[in-house]
Amino acid sequence: MEGTEKISAEQLKSFHNKVNEEADSIIHYFMVGYFIFGLFLSIFYSTWGFGIVMGSISLGLYFLAKTFLSGKLTFRLIVSFLFWNFGTQFIIQLHGMYEMHFFYFVSLTVLLFYEDWRVLLPAIIYAIISFLLLFYIQLSGSEYNMYFENLPELTIKNSILHIAILGLYAGLCILWSNLQRRQTGDTGMNFLQMEEQLKLMDTNIHFSDSISQGNLSAKYNADQADRLGESLMNMRDSLVEASEREAKEKFVNVGLASIGEILRNNAEDLDILCDKVIEKLVSYMKANQGGIFILNNDDNTDDTYLELTACRAYERKKFMEKRVEVGQGLVGQAAIEKETIYMLDIPEGYLNITSGLGLATPNSLLIVPLKSNEEVVGVIEMASFEEFSPTDIEFLEKVGESIASTIISTKTNQTTKELLEQSRQMTEEMQAQEEEMRQNMEEMQATQEEMGRTQKELTAKEANLNALINNTTDSIITIDRNYKVVVMNDVQKSRYTDTQYEGLQEGSNALDMLGSVREEWKAYYDRAMSGERLDFTIKSSVHGEDTWREYFINPIKEKSGNIIGASIFSRDVTEKKRMEVELEKKGFVLDTMINSTSNTYFALDAQYRVILANKVLRERFKEQGITLNPGDSILDKMHGEDKEKWKNRYDRALKGEKFAVEEKRELKDRELFISVHCDPIRNEDGEIIGATVVSRDITDQKVAIDKVEKLTAEIAKLKGK
Repeated sequence: MEGTEKISAEQLKSFHNKVNEEADSIIHYFMVGYFIFGLFLSIFYSTWGFGIVMGSISLGLYFLAKTFLSGKLTFRLIVSFLFWNFGTQFIIQLHGMYEMHFFYFVSLTVLLFYEDWRVLLPAIIYAIISFLLLFYIQLSGSEYNMYFENLPELTIKNSILHIAILGLYAGLCILWSNLQRRQTGDTGMNFLQMEEQLKLMDTNIHFSDSISQGNLSAKYNADQADRLGESLMNMRDSLVEASEREAKEKFVNVGLASIGEILRNNAEDLDILCDKVIEKLVSYMKANQGGIFILNNDDNTDDTYLELTACRAYERKKFMEKRVEVGQGLVGQAAIEKETIYMLDIPEGYLNITSGLGLATPNSLLIVPLKSNEEVVGVIEMASFEEFSPTDIEFLEKVGESIASTIISTKTNQTTKELLEQSRQMTEEMQAQEEEMRQNMEEMQATQEEMGRTQKELTAKEANLNALINNTTDSIITIDRNYKVVVMNDVQKSRYTDTQYEGLQEGSNALDMLGSVREEWKAYYDRAMSGERLDFTIKSSVHGEDTWREYFINPIKEKSGNIIGASIFSRDVTEKKRMEVELEKKGFVLDTMINSTSNTYFALDAQYRVILANKVLRERFKEQGITLNPGDSILDKMHGEDKEKWKNRYDRALKGEKFAVEEKRELKDRELFISVHCDPIRNEDGEIIGATVVSRDITDQKVAIDKVEKLTAEIAKLKGK
């Protein structure tokens, strides 16, 4: 609390300083006003020298103190002294009038603005001393008595009354200043308390928002909380406890469900069951090593022992063999005592965790017996470099019961299965002996029948394959990895008749008759047998003819993906090649036609994209700093009114209208007349797929027509005369 009061007092200081600053501002005007009032009195009482000198001294002391002591208590005490110094000046200038008490009341009243009783003391003491001095001068008949001719006659009785009045008013002012100072302090304290409450309110809002958003670790950013803050922190603590409790329950329940799923899916094989369980436990509990020991009986001695059935370290399976006698070591002790063993101080050398960095002793060891209805069937041993939590221990004890029940059931099922298997084997052996001879005979007969069916299937498949490859106009050959021909269709054989390749047939080497092109075709076959698919067109002259053929060479793969050969398909594409050449020639002709004229030609598609533009048009656009290429949108090359005008013309042509327009264009040195022809482009089905625009320069024609019209008019004029 002392710290709080100290801080509060320091904070209240700023409020009192503000009061002092405002009082200093008021005092400044009174100081200047007192000086002017002294000059005003000099007019009526002819005290110019005294008024100017004493007033200037007082005013000069004020400004000097304000310059060097502003804001300090000393400055305010000097101001108090100077206030009555002006009062003394006025009494002397007035030659001691009754109104002298008025200056005293005014001075103390103005000093009340400082709300500090100490500031009143210099003025009070100075005033009382001044009054006593005047009383002394009057009683002593001093030569200075001539300066106080308007001073009322003072006696001891009325002097005491005057001093009592001065003291009474001084006391009232002191009480009033203390009251005002307390009120200012209370106002400041209320303001600070309100500000602190607002800060606490903001802190509570931010704290509650953090909690509502699930941030239960949020801190309460205040040194001292109010009742609402304490309630919010208590609520946060309760939520944290509930969250931790829920997390623990979720950990146990989810773990039990996961292990239960493993137990249900692997109940047929005990080894797989134990391996899956320990794998899940080591991962789920974030342990470094774990093992499951199963209680078995020794067939030779009928003694029971614990055998390490499954082991995991760092979530990896460890192939270890370990036998522990019941009652021997910690594992055997847990089995015989049927109690959980949890150790943090592990004996040196008891257990080492193996990793890629070497061997290390774990820091905690948890051994839980696997028991069901107090019947122990095994032990789980878990080791970790971190300590196991009570939740981990509780979870492992619960899951141990489920594992024990499943192990008992699995062992029973395995025993029953082994007995049934033995019985089945004996029955099968007897049946096998009885029917062995009959089966041998049937197998021989079945083998012969199978061979017959296989032969028929092969014959049918071969017939289908031959029909498939011979009912086509393409030439087909397949070769193996040694380049021997496996299949050749009739089309290929017919094509090779009466040629140097006539001897090529199934079983022949496909490279032997190729002559100068052997290496070229061997390279093609090798690329295909490397997995590449080839597609190319070359000239062919098997019979000396000038033809073109398209070849497809692809790898042949088994089901396993191994490449065992290659297939070669070829077809005559001479007519297709001829049409391509004709189209190329027509393209050259068209290009020459549209580029050897001064007219502009271009075509666009339905989306206003340029299909074709002659050189003249491209040059005109280039002069304007615009590049025009096929595929460009012609509308993107235009702006303003030109864009709207030409778009309307393109739209008319794209709707099927054929039209021509003439327009005049103003050039720098002349006028240019253009005739524009727009026509739609249609495909074979009559659908409009674009438009052509041809622009011709008809300036010369226009000029000639104008000249003819002028001459005609002149001739008519001459005839009229």
